[in-house]
Amino acid sequence: MNELHHHSFKDMMNDVVDAGSCCECGSCVLVCPHNVIEYIDAKPKQTAKAKADFDFCGISVGVGCDVCASVCPRLWPRENHLKDATFGETRSETYEGIFGAYQHIFMARTKRDDVMERAQDGGIVTALLAWALEAGVIDGAVVSAVGEDDPPCDPSPKVATTYEEIRASAGSWYTYCPNNLALEEVKERDLKKVGFVGVPCQVTPIRKMELIDPAFLVSHKKRPQHIEKQRGFLRGFSERVAFQIGLFCTEVFTFDLMTEKIEKDLGIPLTEVAKFNVKGEVLVHKKDGELVTFSLQEAMENYQRPECQHCADFSAELADIACGGVGTRGWTIVVLRTEKGKEIWSEFEKEGLVEIRPIQENRRAWNILHILSRRQRNRVPTMGNRSGTPEGLPQYDPFDGAGFAAQSMVDSPKTPEELEECLATAYGDEARPAGVRGFLAGQPIPDDPGDPPPGEKRKLPPPPSPDQGGAPPGWEPQES
Repeated sequence: MNELHHHSFKDMMNDVVDAGSCCECGSCVLVCPHNVIEYIDAKPKQTAKAKADFDFCGISVGVGCDVCASVCPRLWPRENHLKDATFGETRSETYEGIFGAYQHIFMARTKRDDVMERAQDGGIVTALLAWALEAGVIDGAVVSAVGEDDPPCDPSPKVATTYEEIRASAGSWYTYCPNNLALEEVKERDLKKVGFVGVPCQVTPIRKMELIDPAFLVSHKKRPQHIEKQRGFLRGFSERVAFQIGLFCTEVFTFDLMTEKIEKDLGIPLTEVAKFNVKGEVLVHKKDGELVTFSLQEAMENYQRPECQHCADFSAELADIACGGVGTRGWTIVVLRTEKGKEIWSEFEKEGLVEIRPIQENRRAWNILHILSRRQRNRVPTMGNRSGTPEGLPQYDPFDGAGFAAQSMVDSPKTPEELEECLATAYGDEARPAGVRGFLAGQPIPDDPGDPPPGEKRKLPPPPSPDQGGAPPGWEPQES
C-alpha cells in the first residue's frame, strides 16, 4: 500500500476532480504553495500554465510538492482511516458507534433568547462560538452567512470577529459554502485561534493538514527553503484553528432548489425567506411568520448535489465537537469527540447559559442518528485504492508515512547531513512520529448487530446512559 502514502497533483485531478467525487471544499486551492490552481466554478483548476494539461503541475513533477493532494478529503486516508491518529491518545475515554468515536453525546439548547431567535435548532453552535469569543478562547470564527453583498439565501464563507457577525451566521441554507477558503482571510488578518464550523468534508481536510506526516515534502531535488515554504502551507492554516465544530450533513442541494422550487414554483421571493430547515420535509420559514413545507424526497431527487454521494461521513466524525438536529425540535444533538472538545464544552457549560438533556430522553433522535449514519456509510461507490473507498485499507499511521518517505530517499544524491537538514525543516518544532498505538483499525463497531436476517427489522442499540457517555462530563440532573 506504499502508493497510498504520497498522492500527486495528477492523482487528485484525475481520481477526484475528473472522476466526479470532488466535494468543492477548496482546501487544495487554499494550501497550494505555488499558485498552480484556482477555485473556478466551484472546482480546482490548473491555471499556472494555460497550454498544459488539466492535471499538470510543474512543481509536482519537478522538485516535488503535492501538498494539495495530501489534504484532499476524497483521497486516502479518509475519515475512517484517521481514527487511530485522531483518537489514539484518548482510547480509554472514547466510545465507538456507527456515527464515529465519541466521549459524550447528549441534547442541549441555549438559554440566550437573542440566539434562539435565529437558531436552526437549539442554537448551540452560535452560543458556543459567542461564548468562546467573549471568553478569549478564540479571536474569530470561520462560518457561512448571507452577507450584505450576497444574493438572498446564498451564503458565502465569512470570518466573524464580533458577536453580531457570529449571530448573523446562525442557521443553515443547505447549499454548499466552501468555508475552508475563509482560512486565507484568517491568515491575512493574522488571527491566531479561530473556531471553525463546517460540514464533514470541510472538517476532514483540516484534520489532514494537522496529522499528515510532513516527511513526504523531502525530495531529491528540493532545498530546505522549498520545504519550509511548503510546510508552511501544509500546517499553517490548521495551526490557526483552535477547535472544529462539525455539522451533521446527509447532503446539500444545488442553488436551483432556491431559484426554481422555492422562488419559481412556490412563488416565494427569496428576499422573504427568513429561515430554512429540513425535518423529514423541507421547511421554509417566511419573514411574515408563515411556514411553507414541501417534500424532502422531491428536493433530494431533483436538487441533490451528485458529489455528496461520495461522502460516508454523516456526523463529522473527526470534529472536536459535532452538532445536528436530527429527530429533535428546538434542541441540538451534541457529540464531544476529542479531549479538546470536552474541555471546551466543560468551560462553556459553567456559564449556566445552556440547558442539557441526556440522550436517553430522545430515543427517536438516537435511532435516526444511527439510521442516517449507516445509510451514508453504505451509499458511497467503490472506486480505486487511492479514493479510500475499498474495504480493508489500513488506518493512517504517521510512522508509516515517515517510513515511506525515508524509503523514497534511499538513493538520494543528498548527503546524510543534507537529508537531516531537510527533515528538520519539514518537521519544524513538532516531534517526529514514533508509531501510533493501534485502536479501531479493522475492528467491528462494539454492540453493532450487523445486517439483520432477510425480512427482519434492524435492532438498534439502546442510547447510552449518562455514565456511559450519554450526558456531558460531570452531568447532574437539572431543575426544570
